[in-house]
Amino acid sequence: MKKSILLFVFIYFMAANAFSQTGSITNVQVAQRSDGSGLVDVNFDLEGPADSYFISMKVSFDAGINYIPISTASMSGNVGPSSPGSKHIVWNPTVDHPNRYSPQTKLKLTAYLAGNENPCPGAPTVEDIDGNVYQTLQISDQCWMASNLNTTRSPSGVGIARICYSNAPSNCELYGGLYSWTTMMNGSASSNGNPSGVQGICPTGWHVPSDAEWTELTDYLINTYVDITASNVSNKLKSCRQVDSPLGGDCSTTTHPRWDSHSSQYGTNDFGFSALPGGGYQGGSFVSLGLGSNWWSSTANAANSYYDAWFRQMWYTHGGVSSVSLPKLYGYAVRCVRD
Repeated sequence: MKKSILLFVFIYFMAANAFSQTGSITNVQVAQRSDGSGLVDVNFDLEGPADSYFISMKVSFDAGINYIPISTASMSGNVGPSSPGSKHIVWNPTVDHPNRYSPQTKLKLTAYLAGNENPCPGAPTVEDIDGNVYQTLQISDQCWMASNLNTTRSPSGVGIARICYSNAPSNCELYGGLYSWTTMMNGSASSNGNPSGVQGICPTGWHVPSDAEWTELTDYLINTYVDITASNVSNKLKSCRQVDSPLGGDCSTTTHPRWDSHSSQYGTNDFGFSALPGGGYQGGSFVSLGLGSNWWSSTANAANSYYDAWFRQMWYTHGGVSSVSLPKLYGYAVRCVRD
């Protein structure tokens, strides 16, 4: 045990790269404490035209070839919201990477505006036919909407059945609309292609993701980042807004939109996917607000394709992403992917 701690304490930071979408991070200084705690002090200057930013950090153990998001649970200090000026963050590497040692370690800092951490190149936002504007999110080769669709019309302008949880329009504004699979598909046939080729009710240039595309998203994260597994991948994608979130600050809230409380399962939103538990509409009843996120795919269940289709689910009591098949008449959320 003593040997592994010493190895970690003497971790060497080759460099700390800094990026900002609308400003700059300069004068970065990184040092690991010599008191045996393993804590890392990161000091830097933040500049930019916005009033406040959030800071994300990623770490590479192979000289910058691959970067792994650092969870907010392992950071304290000026993580955000933070105004421009001299800043200090304390990182506890033992939270995510106990006993990890590499002489090729690098840190990458990014200053971003809330809800826009990793925008898609050339398309930081997308607008639907109703004029709703959505932030975008790039993960590997996929460009996703960073929030749920909330349109009341198809791309051609025809009115569609949008369901708001408890029939309260305010819930559509907070969590996005709920749609039956048939409404979402807008006349298209089932597809499990990658890409699906199904525009459905998504904006022009975007499409409904197939089951295969959802699998691509989770497989990429699990296979790329050493700290992400099938049992915690949804926590990396969930919004940090939660009742009694261990992260504290703005993440710990009782105000909607937010997840219900859980002592060990909580979102860290490492990639800006900002999954929120908008529940669903099943058999004439509203279910699971605050408990679960449900998103349709464009893929019908081949075993019962007339009635059932596949959707992806995140739940407040566990960290995985489930693939579930239920009746097409149920109302669930929709996330669109860029063509």
